[in-house]
Amino acid sequence: MLPYGIQPGKVFGSARYNHKILDEDEIRSFFERAGMGNAPESSSRPPRRPNPQPRVIHLQRQPESQVQYPQDSNLLVHKKQHATERSTDRRFNIASDIVASPQLPVGARSSRGRGSGRLSSHRDLLALQRPSNVSLGGSSGTSLSELPKNSDQVMENVFCGHCQLFIDESRTVRMRAVGTTTGHNGGGLDIYVEPSNKKRKGEDVIESFPHYDNIGALQQSALNGCHLCSLFAAPDPTASELPPNYSSKPYSLWVHCKQNYDGPGRIEMDVQGHRPKTTYISYDRPLARIQGSLRYKRTDADEVLKLAKVWLESCLDHHEKCRHSSSGCGFVPTRLLKITTSGPVLLCVQLCLTNSKDFDPCTPYLALSHCWGASDILKLTKSSLPTFISNLPLASLPQNFSDAALITARLGYTYLWVDSLCIIQDCPEDWDKEAATMGNVYSNAVCTIAALGVTDSRGGCFVTRNPLSFEPCLLRDGDGRDTIWAENQRVQRPDSEGEMKPPLHRRAWVVQERALAPRTLYFGSEMVFWECLEGTASEEIPGLKAMASKNSDDRSDNPSLASSLGLKATLVTMKKSCRSGDWADWECFWWKMVKEYTASKLTFDSDKWTAFSGLAIAIEQHTQTRLYHGLWESNVFDELLWKVLKPGRRLDFDAPSWSWLSVDAGVHEQRYNYNSDFRQAATVSIPPSDNSQRSNKLSVRGRLLRFTSRVIHTGSGKREYKFKLQNGRPTPERSTDGRWHPDITPDEKWELSILQFVTTAYKESYGLVVRPLDASKTSWQRVGYYGMCWAHEDHGTQMAPPRYFGEIETVTLV
Repeated sequence: MLPYGIQPGKVFGSARYNHKILDEDEIRSFFERAGMGNAPESSSRPPRRPNPQPRVIHLQRQPESQVQYPQDSNLLVHKKQHATERSTDRRFNIASDIVASPQLPVGARSSRGRGSGRLSSHRDLLALQRPSNVSLGGSSGTSLSELPKNSDQVMENVFCGHCQLFIDESRTVRMRAVGTTTGHNGGGLDIYVEPSNKKRKGEDVIESFPHYDNIGALQQSALNGCHLCSLFAAPDPTASELPPNYSSKPYSLWVHCKQNYDGPGRIEMDVQGHRPKTTYISYDRPLARIQGSLRYKRTDADEVLKLAKVWLESCLDHHEKCRHSSSGCGFVPTRLLKITTSGPVLLCVQLCLTNSKDFDPCTPYLALSHCWGASDILKLTKSSLPTFISNLPLASLPQNFSDAALITARLGYTYLWVDSLCIIQDCPEDWDKEAATMGNVYSNAVCTIAALGVTDSRGGCFVTRNPLSFEPCLLRDGDGRDTIWAENQRVQRPDSEGEMKPPLHRRAWVVQERALAPRTLYFGSEMVFWECLEGTASEEIPGLKAMASKNSDDRSDNPSLASSLGLKATLVTMKKSCRSGDWADWECFWWKMVKEYTASKLTFDSDKWTAFSGLAIAIEQHTQTRLYHGLWESNVFDELLWKVLKPGRRLDFDAPSWSWLSVDAGVHEQRYNYNSDFRQAATVSIPPSDNSQRSNKLSVRGRLLRFTSRVIHTGSGKREYKFKLQNGRPTPERSTDGRWHPDITPDEKWELSILQFVTTAYKESYGLVVRPLDASKTSWQRVGYYGMCWAHEDHGTQMAPPRYFGEIETVTLV
């Protein structure tokens, strides 16, 4: 008897245990060790077939075949049937009122795209075409004309003729799931019964099928309501440039049939001049995401803004942390915009001076977080101040500003703060004064409106969207894993990172705006999101989701979980940890914000400290210590050991070279456990200075030794910087080259030295790379960070002799 109900006669394929793929011998060993009986017999395995020869099949177009073009009447919606009526070979029926159009030649369709040069010799290309015996008629489907007519809403699982043809004929969609989970209560062993003609690892079959002539026709089909076309036509958030709607650019669709546990493959869309965009095909039912306000095609729909107001009111009424994060009274910006509307119409925007006796200092207001962009936007200047106080010219308002004004009114508020309209931009005195209070502006705002998905002020907060583009599409109905779904897995969210990071969150000023604002309402490129100190929400998941907790304790107190927290929760948790006075309790939270800030971009070098100062000052007030050019005085030794992974640019800014404020590059911290194997090998002292003028110097006493640097070009196109020691002292035999990370691109003429900071008992050494700034070598400049490990057989487990690290010297870093 075979264990766990595995049927005899089945071909034994592979198994996964705790996400590890096991081969056949490992599977048998697993059964024996687990006392589960013998592994399934494989004696019934048919003879192994030879690997198929590569082939390209071009099916000829048959004269009687027709392909449907998008019309309102040629769309259908799939109706789920009762389980007893389901068939493993079920097909969707196309509505009988389809309007037919001639099909383009298959050769013309399949030739657009990757071309034969992109096809590996071990892949098969199938040019898919509907055979003549497939009927385009039928009455079980529902045409679009029979659906409820609501221009604001959409309906899922409706298809055009082209997509229906793909659903009916694609071997990828017809493929059955190969996975069967066995074991008690969802145990860790997954047994796969594979087809006997399974191809060797890495192989896949590529199908192509005819679709529309160009992007414009695809977009029109998506607008008409085809669900699958909506997935194909959805913008790619990772693309630097998107083809315009109604573009005449041709495209090709390629189906990669590659069976795995998650699904049978993927669909790639190639657009001429753009990188491919992927739509995934899966077995398991994705989370249903189209609900409530998400059904509406505009994010300024009444239902969307009503939901936003519910989030705001719920937070104001029930969230203690959010209420206590700001004073709520006693601070008001110097200037605010007064909004007057009539329903959805913006009537008047006036600049108000809040220092008048008639203005209530507890007046609630909202703030706008946005990208200025390269455009010359409307700004407050000395000359325009009287006009702004009288009435701002509405026709000149950028779209971000007018949308934010309408959102303010729809949420029930009258006053809005916008940096470019509330700070006199051509008055340095006013700018310096207001910039110093910007942290208070955002921390005391009732809510911050964030134009998340646009790169400049003209983009606007509201977007027109196709909700079907992020709703999974049912391609084949069935029981359990017999269903087939198509979905786009890329939705740009506020916390997206890497190439998915929203444009707004690439701006350095926004880091403190995100962290200090107790509540933020994000208007993204696809939907609206909410974030406050106690929860998050979106149109996709409209219920306020509380921050993760465990055993009724706030798990964010654990420093190791800092990376999983948003900036708001990070700041609150850091303030709480600061009360202990132990740097180790809150260092990870601080460096999370520094890394986020240094990875973002600034327009002006002079803003490097100003754009972060509001956040830094808020933290200084809780740490009982001071920042010294961006480094904490109480732990300046470790704070100096930051590094950049890619050389940046030295900023035209008054910051010392040893501070991360001096470079335009993403900064990462380095930490060492001195209670374990690491030991400090240098001492650092800060020269005395008064509070009005802090010194740019640091005195470091440690071992200094010259080296020569060389650049290694890796296969991926990256550069690695390595070094060997000099000064007449021999490099140990078989020693590993040291590696260093330049802060900026190094000059070949530089005289470089390592300044040792940390060593270990295992012959490791870490520290700074420095260079002298004058012939007398009285002043040194930091230019990078290094790390190296000795491998010298003469010393065993002992540390490398001090002679390899030069003499102990005192250097002054500037």
